[in-house]
Amino acid sequence: MRAAACVALVLLTACSKPPDALSGCHLPADGTVLAIGDSLTRGFGAAGQGYAEQLQALLDGPEVLNLGIDGERSEGLRARIDEVLEEHQPAVVLITTGGNDFLRRVPEDQTRSHLTAIVSAVRAAGATPVLFGIPAPSLSAAAGMASDHGLYDALAQGGQAHVIASVVAEVLSDDSLKSDRIHPNRAGYGVMARAAAEVLARCR
Repeated sequence: MRAAACVALVLLTACSKPPDALSGCHLPADGTVLAIGDSLTRGFGAAGQGYAEQLQALLDGPEVLNLGIDGERSEGLRARIDEVLEEHQPAVVLITTGGNDFLRRVPEDQTRSHLTAIVSAVRAAGATPVLFGIPAPSLSAAAGMASDHGLYDALAQGGQAHVIASVVAEVLSDDSLKSDRIHPNRAGYGVMARAAAEVLARCR
């Protein structure tokens, strides 16, 4: 009886564990990592030393392309993702998007639809999508206790994409890591770069 209960517990735990979105991820030494999204990708506030540039310095071999656009919303990224994927044929796509949607009060269902479509496009191109979780505007965030918007956890739990959770939120909760209210400084982008490097190490 006790053994049966243990087996049931193991099965329940296994069933509740989200799928590994990095399974099948492969980043060859001559592969391309595409960093794409908004100002968090562009590196606003760090004078050319955003997370993508710092990530490049941490990698031995793969090339990191920074295609961030200041102020871009998820709708804009969705509109350009197919063309970019075809042109660069990346192995891994690192994504920051959603923050400008939240700031401009874009309806959540629209942002969810765009995020899902972006991730699907990346997978259809044979690349692995990796998203940075982005904080949701809130009184807690304004008080220096930011946390990721629930949209990112839903993507992670569904196994659609690997999500680097809480890193941006932690950076933006620490004044020493920020250039302004919503952007990291060079040190903050360094935290993001190291988090991305840890994920990419699982794809080598």
